[in-house]
Amino acid sequence: MVMEADMMYKKPNKFKTVLKQPDEMAGSVTVCDGETMRTYDPQQNTVITMAMPDIEQNEMDYLQIIETMMNESDFSLTGVEEVDGRTAYIINMVPKDKSEFGMPGDMEVWIDEETWMPLKMNMKDANGKQIYSAEYRNFRINTGIPDEEFQFETPEGVEVQTMDMDELLIPQAMTLEEAGEEATFDILVPWYLPDGYEFENAMVIEGFSETISLTYKNGNERLAISEMVFEDEPQASPIMANAEVVSINDVEGKLVSVFGDNKMLQWEIGNIQLTLSGSLENEELIQIAESIQ
Repeated sequence: MVMEADMMYKKPNKFKTVLKQPDEMAGSVTVCDGETMRTYDPQQNTVITMAMPDIEQNEMDYLQIIETMMNESDFSLTGVEEVDGRTAYIINMVPKDKSEFGMPGDMEVWIDEETWMPLKMNMKDANGKQIYSAEYRNFRINTGIPDEEFQFETPEGVEVQTMDMDELLIPQAMTLEEAGEEATFDILVPWYLPDGYEFENAMVIEGFSETISLTYKNGNERLAISEMVFEDEPQASPIMANAEVVSINDVEGKLVSVFGDNKMLQWEIGNIQLTLSGSLENEELIQIAESIQ
């Protein structure tokens, strides 16, 4: 999937992002005037507003971030290169502990010589295959962005929803029984799992829609099941745009490869949208999905 966006940021706490690609997300806007963040989705014809927390705003300390990354990775300077007209150092990063650092493989980062900002990055999987890349083009600093850029006028006829920051707090890991007591619907669980996989935890995620997340673990391998309740039609994920159509108990499902060997399988049971993620073979994922009823 290719994503492209125009982004701007003004110290200390104003920002704006306008999506241009993929086509099904084009025109989506996220803008913050320092006090309120608004997210406009033209496809869903909604605006989500959220008051930003009243905390002291500090500039991002990039040196501290670099220090943390150096402590957790082996660094090497591999060259100097032009990126969109700017001179950049090419840094190769090899995680010391891939399970903790969260990087499946090596990463290359192009650091701007003038500002030390990352201008480009490539991430690889454990087999050396590139799975993610990002590049900042037309990078400019100190351009005097007017405050009016961070004001958003809600289009006429658009539904406005309000969300509290508390609803986005990191959910707590809990047992299946604890999650069942908090959930407003019966949690669906698989009766079939491949050998070695055991239940690790469940999470109840409050947000635009109630979601239950189940995680199963086999050594360093994880299998994740997400169950989202929807009142109307479920929102189509752009990741699934080019997915393979499969059958799950005579219901249409969509299967796509993401990030190297990882795969995502999505289907619906009643008013619940389920997403199964893992690095298993297609047939195994479908068998697990068919056991969830």
